[in-house]
Amino acid sequence: MPEIQKMQIPNYYHTLEIGQHATAEQIKQAFRRLAKRYHPDKRPEQPKRAEQMFRRICIAYEILRDPQRKLMYDLALKQAQREHQRQSWYLENLRKTERIQQKYELMFQELLHENLEAGIQMYEQLQREEHQFCIDKFLSYEDSRDCEFLIAEAYHTLGDYRTAIRIYESLILYETRRPCFHHFIDEIKERLKRIYFHCLINPQDIEHIPADLDKVRALNLSKRETAWLYKKLAEFYFNMNRLVQAEKMLKMAFELYPHLAGTKKICEKLGMEYLLSQRRKRS
Repeated sequence: MPEIQKMQIPNYYHTLEIGQHATAEQIKQAFRRLAKRYHPDKRPEQPKRAEQMFRRICIAYEILRDPQRKLMYDLALKQAQREHQRQSWYLENLRKTERIQQKYELMFQELLHENLEAGIQMYEQLQREEHQFCIDKFLSYEDSRDCEFLIAEAYHTLGDYRTAIRIYESLILYETRRPCFHHFIDEIKERLKRIYFHCLINPQDIEHIPADLDKVRALNLSKRETAWLYKKLAEFYFNMNRLVQAEKMLKMAFELYPHLAGTKKICEKLGMEYLLSQRRKRS
């Protein structure tokens, strides 16, 4: 995330989904299981995300499989955990405040410590209490953008995708006016892409689809990724009994990437097997 890290070092035990007292064999088994789950070939719809996760898993395994490196890492992790305990004590004291400036700081710290619901509750409370709510009045410009990143991340994690989209998009606008995230802006764009994808294949309001689709197209994704998305929309429209839209999306998928996998069933449901035949002829 931008500027401020939630932990000084990554928790490789969490990465491998094991406890800190795991044996060498348990570490190896966890690595094999997660490597299969997150191998990029298994996640064609999210190649960059899968690649990032796969890399993290490999790094965690390389550290924890080596007894000497594991020993040094465990010592560093303990120190980080002690620091986290000291920060938690500070946070508890901060929660007792009634001063408005410290409430902003409390909101920031709650989110920073992954107390997402508490942080969002404070954020929404401040919006109600402050006639002209503005984070920049109480935090520096950089901290304000960091805080907004954490707010967007919290809404994203808690499933309020529309609010997350709005804040992430505003951060991109801020970056064009006064850069402070630098290379972290790529992370924000990647998160936006994943949310756009989620909203398109799990739409809560069908009227949002055209606008969301325009946003995805503006990302200049690969033909394969875009075609996969069209296929998912074809399946959604079919389930909604909107056959005209379903057929249109499926045709667009094949026009963009004729060899897209997993299209047989939807072609059969829509009576469009001829698309498969055309694909075989091209081969």
